[in-house]
Amino acid sequence: MDEKENKPLSAFLSDAEVKVVWREEERTKVGRGMITNDDDNFVYLTGEKGTVIVNKKDIIAIKQ
Repeated sequence: MDEKENKPLSAFLSDAEVKVVWREEERTKVGRGMITNDDDNFVYLTGEKGTVIVNKKDIIAIKQ
């Protein structure tokens, strides 16, 4: 797969409400909202309580 074919995660899940589960300090956290942006290292999740920036290495699951 070429680098040109790799689309950002936000392109696949645009306009979709998602649930993201990630690891943080020996606990799991859950966030609900829309993925507004992402880059090589981070995912930006915006929900009712605000925006959370999650490291992609810590993400356990993303469910639509």
